[in-house]
Amino acid sequence: MLTAQKITSFKSYKKYISDILNLIGPGVIVSVAQIDNGNIATSTSSGALFKYNPLFIVILSNIFALVFQILSCKLGVVTGKDLCKLCKERLSPKVANIIFVLIELSIISGDLSQLIGSAVAMNILFKIPTNIGLALTVVDCFLVLIFYNNNSLKGVRIFEVLVTLLVVATMFLFGIELKQIHIEDKLEVLKGIIPHFKDYTKSSFLYSQASIVGSNVMPINLIIGSYVTQARLKNFDVKKYGRYILNNPSLYAVKSTLSGSIIELAIALLVAGIFVNGAIVVLSGTLFYNNPDAFDADLKGIYLMLCDLVSKFAGQIFAIAILFAGQSASWVGVAASEIVLLGFLDLTIDPWVSKIITRLIALIPCLIIGITFGDKGINAVLNFSQVLLALILPFVVIPLILFTNNKEIMNVDMMHELEIEQGQEQNVDDENQRLLELPLDQTSTTVSLNEEKIYFHNGNFLKWSSWIICFFITGLNIFMICSIIF
Repeated sequence: MLTAQKITSFKSYKKYISDILNLIGPGVIVSVAQIDNGNIATSTSSGALFKYNPLFIVILSNIFALVFQILSCKLGVVTGKDLCKLCKERLSPKVANIIFVLIELSIISGDLSQLIGSAVAMNILFKIPTNIGLALTVVDCFLVLIFYNNNSLKGVRIFEVLVTLLVVATMFLFGIELKQIHIEDKLEVLKGIIPHFKDYTKSSFLYSQASIVGSNVMPINLIIGSYVTQARLKNFDVKKYGRYILNNPSLYAVKSTLSGSIIELAIALLVAGIFVNGAIVVLSGTLFYNNPDAFDADLKGIYLMLCDLVSKFAGQIFAIAILFAGQSASWVGVAASEIVLLGFLDLTIDPWVSKIITRLIALIPCLIIGITFGDKGINAVLNFSQVLLALILPFVVIPLILFTNNKEIMNVDMMHELEIEQGQEQNVDDENQRLLELPLDQTSTTVSLNEEKIYFHNGNFLKWSSWIICFFITGLNIFMICSIIF
């Protein structure tokens, strides 16, 4: 027989689990960049060249991505604003305009790889010509438009569920691929997660590692990572206070969203990113190592080699996987395009117009190159898009680090909850005491009663680790670009 205490305990656990489930979604959306078609192509060529040794950089690059995504999540939750909006507000107009152009280029570059992957997959699976497959990808703009409306948590949740299904399906399909191959020395795979310092003396190895890092830490993901929690912030305030102040979430909403979102983000990034990219490296290292045809193989070439070396079934599974990966990343890219336009330009045009325009900007070059040069030309565009993303990354990361280190930006006014509560009388001293009793992250949060604010700026660990990672990635990207030029 249940006692009153047990019933209360059960209700508490049920509410706790419900709160966690309600926070699932943003991390999965952000993890999409870790499993897109650019990553698949990069990880395949790395495994073909260096067998299992790239596994170390696969793990490291996903940790790098996690650090920056934590900063992005914190920025969006604490300020109630996305990175684009803060760039426009806090930077000089000239600098903000430069960053706007670069971010738009990164969205177009990301779209290029996703459109190509989806079109190649449709060609393999349904025999649809690549150029027609590219044109068909415009349809997903309308699907995103239907569900991804940040004014509606229900619409956002439906969008998140669709993306989550595609991400899980992609992981499942690559798991099936691993079951199709025979690994003679499994210990050699485990050795791949240890850095092989002798390889770092080879320029080709450094180039390969730079490509993996660049494809895992993408500018577009830092933008959308600062935005995807907005609907939840609004929902928490509306439920408790009956209203929501735009770009100014309450401390209650911040506390209710921040820690759970970071945990969900970490799980999604580390599980999806490391598993899928690691699976591709293992698959490629086992089947394609020292195979010259695999070094620069395009997605269709990888499919043909899988059919030849493993089975037709393995090739079909790969094609379905790149279709799912490309489609999920494409949906996220379409959603990101509106965030950028609204953040930098405050555009009041209908969302469907901005989505269609952004998609066409990415689609038209693909169609022109596809018609003129065929599949080889399209593959060249895919490779170029990854290089361009690597170039743009520092221009997005540096403002993100500066903003999250800034106490003036990363704070919540303790009096704001009193303002947002409509007509509810509360003693100020009692309210301050209640706020101080809330659990705080001791490593990154500081309380100041004199200023009546709670600060969420980066602690020393996040501050210095983010700068070190930024300089490291920038150095790798510079090397990658120099290798291409010279």
